[in-house]
Amino acid sequence: MAISLPDAVSLQAYTSADLPAVRALHALAFRQLAASHHDAAQIAAHEALIAADDYAVDVARSNLILARDQAGSLIATAGWLPMPERPNTARIRKVFVHPGWARRGLATALVQAAEQAAAAAGYPQLYVRANINAVPLYLKMGYRAEAEGLMPAGGAELPVVYMTRPAR
Repeated sequence: MAISLPDAVSLQAYTSADLPAVRALHALAFRQLAASHHDAAQIAAHEALIAADDYAVDVARSNLILARDQAGSLIATAGWLPMPERPNTARIRKVFVHPGWARRGLATALVQAAEQAAAAAGYPQLYVRANINAVPLYLKMGYRAEAEGLMPAGGAELPVVYMTRPAR
């Protein structure tokens, strides 16, 4: 499946030099785009999670794909990793879009890129722990809900939906 990106947007792989920009983007995107589904304490807790030392390790192991605009600014991310507890399954994760680029197809394009990379690495099943505000995106992309749950984040719990689908 061809990935459709907005004009002047390019994709590249994550490097450790990208960590400060990734942290800033993830915090900004969650603060602005998830605010309608989370209270102030949950948003602050998610920002604490992003600032924690463990987040750098988590990002580094996530096969993160970055989208940059023509000026080279980071505008979106998505990644994947194998799930040892679910053989043949890759988890799609770290899907964040800069608020100024929201609703232009970037999340869909980045998720598709991560899905394709996971499938190429031999993972025929896909899984996502979707933040509650992102569930409509994944439903539109063919994922189906398996269960609702809570994700621990920086001292709070965030509502999530566990979703799956086969890779294409």
